Amino acid sequence: MEHPSQDSIIVLKTSVDHDDAGKIVGSNVEFVIALFREYLTADEISVDALRSYYVDYYLAQVNNGGFSQFVYNSDWDPFIVTMVRDGMRAMGAKQHCELFEQGAGLVEELGQDRLAAYLASGYFGENRDREALDALTDRFFALESAEDLLALNAAWLRSHPSLCPMETEEQMLQEARRRGEALPDREQRIAQELANEPRYVKLIRALCERAGQKLERVTAGDPTRVHEGSPTLAWHFITDKGHHHMVDCGGKAIMFRGHSTTERVCDLDAPEDSRR
Repeated sequence: MEHPSQDSIIVLKTSVDHDDAGKIVGSNVEFVIALFREYLTADEISVDALRSYYVDYYLAQVNNGGFSQFVYNSDWDPFIVTMVRDGMRAMGAKQHCELFEQGAGLVEELGQDRLAAYLASGYFGENRDREALDALTDRFFALESAEDLLALNAAWLRSHPSLCPMETEEQMLQEARRRGEALPDREQRIAQELANEPRYVKLIRALCERAGQKLERVTAGDPTRVHEGSPTLAWHFITDKGHHHMVDCGGKAIMFRGHSTTERVCDLDAPEDSRR
């Protein structure tokens, strides 16, 4: 049996003709995430699958916390910025492209030093650079009714010549595992990734170990979480026991069950001197 090529965009077959545009976009996102979990690098994944993935990431970030949140959580990484820019162009999202370039202009106006300081700062509280970057957020929300970025993303995927629908999610996971297992330097990649994991992932792993649970994946950051009266960034993740989230503040990392702010699973000391 011939395997799909590296350039194939793999999605679940039932998502292709689904009325919900989020189904096919989300299916592509899930497969890309599965490939990253198998330690593939961006240059080993379909570039158009990545463009769709990062346009959806951009949309989710701005919807959740504005343009400033996208800049902050993406670290304004040149690769991510390029994927978003090229993806929206390929999808025909002309108005979103224009707005994104205006946002890039706001980032450029900050200059390298202010941008670096913004990315290293706490996101909440008084932050003039965050407010400056959010100058176009309201226009983004207004634009969504005229140019639906999710719908454009879905339509582009459906018509893509490299689209490769699969019958089941298990087939998709098997394909991701096949590619991961074929990596000649897989063990070295695993060791390197563990060493380079960001603070929040290391804390989540430690909390899961203390709780006797197996971490399956980190799903999203939530900047709207309030802990003990103060806004903080929460990280949501899935274990073999279900959905949880973590807050990291006041020298403690705390694991909560689901979205609950009171059902603590466990905690551990987390000195603040190693923050980003």
